[in-house]
Amino acid sequence: MPAMRKGDVICEECGAGFRRIELGSRRGMPAEFRCPLCNHLLEKHDGSTEVAYRLTVAPEKIFE
Repeated sequence: MPAMRKGDVICEECGAGFRRIELGSRRGMPAEFRCPLCNHLLEKHDGSTEVAYRLTVAPEKIFE
């Protein structure tokens, strides 16, 4: 696995967008990532790598 992989994740429920960074060189903890805006489950992790998320696109309904 590459040392670092970047990608994007979109919440199917509210449309929020997140930048996803996965570090293959570090172990993480088994966990799940839920959208902090609507609590929709986006991904589950087994802890084999470290994964971090950053909100990059807020859903339109926040601005209404």
